[in-house]
Amino acid sequence: MPLYEYYCSDCKSKFELLVNNHRYADDVVCTKCHSEHVRRLLSLFATPHGSESADLYDDAAPSMGTCACGGNCGCH
Repeated sequence: MPLYEYYCSDCKSKFELLVNNHRYADDVVCTKCHSEHVRRLLSLFATPHGSESADLYDDAAPSMGTCACGGNCGCH
């Protein structure tokens, strides 16, 4: 089951939700105020690369900006 991150426009809260079917991913209500004015956020994820399991993410850490853009937005 995928884990989605949502933002509620009414109470301004972020929450995560496990959704068992992709077609229901946009049909959720806020877990805090039960509003239907929620939107799914774009979530970032890390993928392992290389052959050494001990340092899978060592190369990725220095290139990441403070906004987690990976340097693509020009923030640094």
